[in-house]
Amino acid sequence: MVHNSSRKLSSLLKTTMLIMLACSLLLTACGGGGTGGASRGEGPTKITLQTLNYAPDMVNNSNPMWKELEKNTNTQLDITWLTPTTIEDKVNVMLASGEMPDVTFVESLNNSQLQKMIKQGVFWDLTPFITDYPNLTEGVKAAMWEETKIEGKNYAIPRYYPSFGGGVFPMLRKDWLDELNLQVPNSMDSLFDVLKAFKEKAPGGKTDIVPYAASPDSLGFVYNVFNETQGAWKLKDGKLAPNITEDASRDALLWIKKAYDAGLFPKDFAILKFSQIIDMVRGGKVGAVGLSMNHVWIQGEVLRQIDSKADLIPTSYLANPQGAKYVPSGESYYGVYLIPKKVPEEKVKKILALFDYGNSPEGNILEYYGLKDVHYKEENGKRIATEQAKKDLTGDGNMSSLFHLISDDMAIAAVGMPDELYERNVKIVNERKEHVVPDPGRGIYSEAYNRFYPEIKKKVDDMRTKVIIGKETIEAYDQFIAILKQDKELQMITDEMNKAYQAK
Repeated sequence: MVHNSSRKLSSLLKTTMLIMLACSLLLTACGGGGTGGASRGEGPTKITLQTLNYAPDMVNNSNPMWKELEKNTNTQLDITWLTPTTIEDKVNVMLASGEMPDVTFVESLNNSQLQKMIKQGVFWDLTPFITDYPNLTEGVKAAMWEETKIEGKNYAIPRYYPSFGGGVFPMLRKDWLDELNLQVPNSMDSLFDVLKAFKEKAPGGKTDIVPYAASPDSLGFVYNVFNETQGAWKLKDGKLAPNITEDASRDALLWIKKAYDAGLFPKDFAILKFSQIIDMVRGGKVGAVGLSMNHVWIQGEVLRQIDSKADLIPTSYLANPQGAKYVPSGESYYGVYLIPKKVPEEKVKKILALFDYGNSPEGNILEYYGLKDVHYKEENGKRIATEQAKKDLTGDGNMSSLFHLISDDMAIAAVGMPDELYERNVKIVNERKEHVVPDPGRGIYSEAYNRFYPEIKKKVDDMRTKVIIGKETIEAYDQFIAILKQDKELQMITDEMNKAYQAK
């Protein structure tokens, strides 16, 4: 009896297990996977990727947002962070070697080697797939997909960035302005006067002030202010002309040299790196710096730890001597991701599902603000950062470097920013939106530009720096530009750019 009952029980258990397995398979077939595109029965999809990260302290896979992202997308992520000072060299070496991760980040599609590789079919054409991922492509994100098309096709996943509020543009110590009874400057002339006052009048009782923490690379906006254009090109009589040879660029160079000669920049101006500029700002003795608007709190919070009155305020616009107002604005994305053809098609879809989740409201909030009731609490419709948020490095940079926040807040807000600073930033960014400055070269690709322009620009930048620090005269610069205007490579670039402009 015992033996017979045991056999019946064993048979019943086997039958039950078979039924459960069948149900499980049926559910998998009908239900599909989670947000990451893999079924619940599958193990996580391993994805290697790299991206640019501006954060001074970088997280690893022990970070709770990293873990939560993996859980919600059924992925195992191997992320390599690239810094602003290393990204260009590392990306160029990577492209040249062909040794690329599953997801490859580049700051710009306007790269000679990259353009060749795209035409050679090294990367996936994502056009047939992207319509299946609405979080990634719809609403305000539709524009960035149009802007990144190459010959009508989408080879890259653009990383969203608001057109206004970002970019390198001056912000100043408002507490110092108030102390000296000065207004926020709104022209190049008034900016010079304010910086000079910072140097001469020692606000806050500081005698070793750096009026403007800058390097030659961080002053590109000055050339745009004087040329009344975004980017490297301006329209003259309906044709594109390179800014580098324009008289307005000479005027911009003289403004920078005048400021340098007046001691308004650091002594090691010519060789300063971005990280050194940030360190200088955080030391509390800098009057102005060029950064996106969210740094009023990213840097401002650090400043208040050493000076409770410290207050950074962005400029709304700057006018050139002719009165033309300029504000920086850009494409609706910053940087793109590409997927090499070596990645299998099924994995491509899982990568797109990962990015679709990252650009969804849920994923966006997770990677910027963190976990609810752990990194932030909701009060009166606002997300208030906790102490844990600081420990786990939420906000701008790190995990939000993967998928930017789909909001103006990406450029103007920061975790923990006081309401009054946020509301002031909203007002300033809306003022900036009233001054749309053209970028006629945007989205135009030229093989000659990709081949020759980087080296030409490097030579121009080197000459400009030498003039600024007094190693070359302005007369030598004039001769240099006169020769450059006759340069066959620059003429070839200009011809190709104009043909592409007319075709567009």
